Amino acid sequence: MTPKENINALRQMMQNEGWDAIVISGTDPHSSEYLPLRWQVRQWVSGFTGSAGTVVITADHAGLWTDSRYFIQATAQLEGSGIALHKLGMPDTVDYPEWMAANLAEKATVCVDGLCMPLATVQHMQALFADKGIGVVSRPDFIDAIWSDRPALPGAPAFELGVEYAGRARADKLAWLREAIAAKGCGAILLSSLDEIAWLLNIRSSDIAHTPVVIAYLWVSAERAVLYTTESKFDAALTAALAADGVALAPYGSIVESIAAWPNEAPIYIDGAMLNYALYEKVTERFGAAVVDATSPVKLEKALKNETEIQGFREAYRKDGIVQTRFFRWLEEALAQGERITEIDAANKLISLRKEMDGYLDESFAPISAYGKNAALPHYSATPEQCSVLEPRGLYLLDSGAHYLDGSTDITRTIPLGPLTEDEAFDYTCVLQGMIALSMASFPRGTRGCHLDILARMPLWKYNRNYGHGTGHGVGHVLCVHEGPQGMRQNLLDQPILPGMVTSCEPGMYCEGLYGIRHENMLLCYEDEANEYGDWLAFMTLTCTYIDTTPLVEELLTEEEKMFIDCFNTSVYETLLPDLTPEEAAWLKTKTIDCLFEPEELEE
Repeated sequence: MTPKENINALRQMMQNEGWDAIVISGTDPHSSEYLPLRWQVRQWVSGFTGSAGTVVITADHAGLWTDSRYFIQATAQLEGSGIALHKLGMPDTVDYPEWMAANLAEKATVCVDGLCMPLATVQHMQALFADKGIGVVSRPDFIDAIWSDRPALPGAPAFELGVEYAGRARADKLAWLREAIAAKGCGAILLSSLDEIAWLLNIRSSDIAHTPVVIAYLWVSAERAVLYTTESKFDAALTAALAADGVALAPYGSIVESIAAWPNEAPIYIDGAMLNYALYEKVTERFGAAVVDATSPVKLEKALKNETEIQGFREAYRKDGIVQTRFFRWLEEALAQGERITEIDAANKLISLRKEMDGYLDESFAPISAYGKNAALPHYSATPEQCSVLEPRGLYLLDSGAHYLDGSTDITRTIPLGPLTEDEAFDYTCVLQGMIALSMASFPRGTRGCHLDILARMPLWKYNRNYGHGTGHGVGHVLCVHEGPQGMRQNLLDQPILPGMVTSCEPGMYCEGLYGIRHENMLLCYEDEANEYGDWLAFMTLTCTYIDTTPLVEELLTEEEKMFIDCFNTSVYETLLPDLTPEEAAWLKTKTIDCLFEPEELEE
């Protein structure tokens, strides 16, 4: 069915049911960013393939609300669909709940799939709608009525991430969680966030593309724990290992009936920002007012990497540094020989090189391989129908990452393929200056990401330039490539940046129809020093992929920035040298040691 046909079918359903609006949230029962095929409802209805956005359908309007990362993409994908684009973050755009509150009639009825809508979102809508008496009804899986071939639940096998990689045993994590539950005055907790469950139990799978999680819910009490999942995913050895730590398996769908039988000895702990509304209704039926809604304690604990995880990140970035050295060398030499290489060819070559590394599991997201004007779309995805051929001029952007058993990576490099315009070189330099400024930051304990975000933007703001996305996101350890609770962006996330957090640093610059630039390194926060002015924190760079200095406008750089680049590229060369062939080492030397602003002798 086409988007127009889908909208017509949904409007017929609205008429039959007496609904005035339908909201399609674009997530799953676990508030995931990236989705299994079964829950890619927004994409199926609208044709929009971005990872963030919400569709609202009324009798006379259909709209998609999404952010600046996807404006260009959404404009193209929605053409002819009858769906209007609402550009979040623009001065004249309100979010979809506010839009419905303003545009729906009094006592209207809004339908949501309560399985795919977090409690906090429904409560926000109910508060906005109260003055007009607009009601919200939950109809789980209403899309089944028109999506006849909807995919089933994924069934990829689960596996255990050994303590030699996780750094902390499952039993220890469960004991810690039970203490956190008791500290809240609760007797149990219901976890629905997939990466929290995977981290807590040291289990992984591939139920979601490029996201090694298991589709599941987890209930933990003082006495026992139950993992609601597809039991056939777990072999006998893993089932026994979980049982040894007091974790039983139960069918995924049985959680709805199981809630009614859970002990009611103390309040139950939920995270309303993650728990879906349909399950919340079941929980309140069972526990009434004895429900504590607060941020899951697992979220922050997971973000504070232990020493084993940190060492794993270092090893993963070393491996990716080797891969990217080989990739960029191949690309340069292939283009010099006149080979025809498309964006897809380049991405496939990179993946093939990663697969040769020990401990490789998967890409951490689909590579963003973007040449020229395509790089102006921050989340561009090349397809056979839309795929450029790389040419010996302009800029090529590659944003990619991998999951290794050691850890997960996320790296962006923008490189010249030949002569650049003055604007390309100027913006390349300013964006790199922003990455350097944030990487070199020293800041007092308690600093939020929004306080640091400005450091990456100042070199661009100086010339009235900017980018619309955040500067940094957390990264999970063999988990989701986007992880909270921290972030570095202009809006406030009330979470300090703390030692042990691994956060990206990725300022950018995008000129529609011309080029896009992004430089991204991964930063580990650590304790710097304490003095009479407070406790000070700083960042250590984990990324081990060289920075191409040939496009830089040197007169724009300070001596401190030149020193940072020299130290970084020297470190990359020295770290990777033992694992490179003589030919690879010689090539990397031309990109690093031979390009130092302050040349110095290095022992081979």
